Amino acid sequence: MRNLKLLKSLRSSELQGPGSPQCFSVRSDTGSLLIASQFSVTEYNTQSGEVVSEASLTADGYLPEDGSGVVVGLQDLAELQSACLATAGGDVVLFNLNTSQLECVGSVGSGLTSMSWSPDEELVILTTGQETIIMMTKDFEPVTEVGIHQDDFGEGKFITVGWGKKETQFHGSEGKQAAQKKIQDSQPAVAWDDRKPRVTWRGDGQLFAVSAICPQTGARKVRVWNREGVLQATSEPVNGLEQALCWKPSGSLIASSQRHPNKHSVVFMEKNGLLHGDFTLPFSKDQVKVKELLWNNDSTVLAVWLEDLAAGPDGMVKSYIQLWTVGNYHWYLKQSLDFDRDPQKAPVSFCWDPERPLWLHVLTHNWTSITYDWGWTTERSPGLDMTDDASVAVIDGEKVLVTTFRQCVVPPPMSSFELQLKSPVNQVTFLCQPTRTNRIAVFTSNGQISVFGK
Repeated sequence: MRNLKLLKSLRSSELQGPGSPQCFSVRSDTGSLLIASQFSVTEYNTQSGEVVSEASLTADGYLPEDGSGVVVGLQDLAELQSACLATAGGDVVLFNLNTSQLECVGSVGSGLTSMSWSPDEELVILTTGQETIIMMTKDFEPVTEVGIHQDDFGEGKFITVGWGKKETQFHGSEGKQAAQKKIQDSQPAVAWDDRKPRVTWRGDGQLFAVSAICPQTGARKVRVWNREGVLQATSEPVNGLEQALCWKPSGSLIASSQRHPNKHSVVFMEKNGLLHGDFTLPFSKDQVKVKELLWNNDSTVLAVWLEDLAAGPDGMVKSYIQLWTVGNYHWYLKQSLDFDRDPQKAPVSFCWDPERPLWLHVLTHNWTSITYDWGWTTERSPGLDMTDDASVAVIDGEKVLVTTFRQCVVPPPMSSFELQLKSPVNQVTFLCQPTRTNRIAVFTSNGQISVFGK
């Protein structure tokens, strides 16, 4: 019955670097931001508003001087006191944070599409323009190179026999007919899909998953690999599977998104590639696209970054970052951050803090960084006499679920009654005046405050 409450936020707009930021990472030891653009890489201290170090990526030819270059990945490496970045042109570069020097540690002729380091920073996965996976050690020694698209299911193939089979599983509302359904070719990925691979690691670093466009069907397919680069499993065909991919650090589920004929959902996969649960996003099926999904490091909050598919009357699109939690098998939308329609004020990237589980960092196109500090709270009425209903209010998207414990005990996600709002709720509180402690104030994502009383 907990809510997420914003304790404080820090907005810093002093940094105005060259070009537009493309990706960023957080230094775990200092908390400063590492930001890469098409011209440079910068370490920026958001607390002091100062640039700690900076290096040009165009001076040494890592990126073209005309600003057409792309940085596909950036990662802080605490042990090396460096940041590692990968360019679309194929260079892997180390940025020494003490000397501000750049060093090219490898180059791939076909170019790079993504870079992902293991949680223990012992291994790095690079996906190439030839649609292969290169695994290297932290010293950039090659471990293996394999093709992303494999015909074999993987070493875990035995799990598809018997109870692992689709036709032997419990299908719930799908009914018995689901067992007789023949596997159909997946529909091609949606038009707005950037068609780039997504790589995500399990929290213990023993497995990683790759989502990529299948060359035969044009649809997204997820494959799971072990730490030695051996394929373990391939996902079942999933119509409408989208680009976002993130493995829950605790290791239980891989999150992605799926567009159904009548709804838009966040879906979960097990490491064997089978779907296992989902929740519906509070939008119509063609209203938004899910750009990225990101679990915080203690697996308690899932952040969903969305953007409108269609522009508004002003010709601009709106961006959202939503924070979801789960309790008693029910998914609650706890926070919705709505960003300005101005494209310069829209997020270019976001990430959770590596040390503080409820700190969220957002970077916008105009170089503004925002750090949100959340905390868990239980909102209850503060009265001590019989006039107080001993109420607890739980945020659930556009609803507030209220249970009056003086009259009844209702297990969540059920409640005594609901308060329906017109926008997602971000905060709720009870009045502290004696004999009026049952009055509730609700703050929604569109900036409105609504007051409810008995």
